[in-house]
Amino acid sequence: MMADSAVSVGPKWGPGLIGTTVGLALYGVSVFQYLFYISTFPNDKRLLKSMVLVVFILDTVNTIGLLSFYYRTLIFCRWQITYACTLEMPWDLSTALATLFLASFFVQCFYAHRVWIISGRNILLTGSVVVAALVQTVFGFRLLGAARYTDNITTLFNTPYAPINGMGSAVCDIIITASVFFYLHRLRPRLLREDIYIRKLNLIFVQMGVITSSCSLTMGILYYQDQPTAQYLTAAPGFMLCKAYSNSMLAVLNARQLGYDQQRNVQASSFQLRTLSRIH
Repeated sequence: MMADSAVSVGPKWGPGLIGTTVGLALYGVSVFQYLFYISTFPNDKRLLKSMVLVVFILDTVNTIGLLSFYYRTLIFCRWQITYACTLEMPWDLSTALATLFLASFFVQCFYAHRVWIISGRNILLTGSVVVAALVQTVFGFRLLGAARYTDNITTLFNTPYAPINGMGSAVCDIIITASVFFYLHRLRPRLLREDIYIRKLNLIFVQMGVITSSCSLTMGILYYQDQPTAQYLTAAPGFMLCKAYSNSMLAVLNARQLGYDQQRNVQASSFQLRTLSRIH
């Protein structure tokens, strides 16, 4: 019976371990991006800097929670078949899920504000983003609450809250990505340097949106697998999602440096042209 329990850990939490490993690499990128942000944009509004700090702290706590969960599962509870080691809903996984839901909500609200600005204060479009963000957050915490109430980890895969959370998050990210792409694509900058900056910014928005929406959508789809352990596949994209959101927000904020660099290059080029004209 011990052997069967030990073997079952691989099919159940192996995908999540892969997701956590990839997530650790993404967390390293997130740390670099956060340090770059606080050193490059010290004059940002206090509210924005506070939101970035909160998301980064949530991402850090999420990483610690996942590492603690896998240490307990793969090392401390190895070869043990007690209820506490096999079925009990652990505090570290609960912490990781709670920080994921909160980080997702904050980042989606950040993007909702961007959509509000880019769309010319489109209430319907911005409201759709906010509503979808609230749906994924509310059902995420309903899912966590149900698992804590039953104190059984399998509850995470036996309630309808999980796919609603995943699909709600995916819908929110798709709306954000599509709207930003549409409105930025409509811009017709007069200068070539502005056009290049808009294209790069649009590319970053789309790439980040595709990553986060793909993870959320994959979670929602994998939930409906028929095999008993197949639903644990949702842990692979799920354990990467918090880092994807954190990096997405930081990448968009740090992309502003591209515009500043291009402005300096243009100013330097114009100075060189003026100098050459004087020589000739």
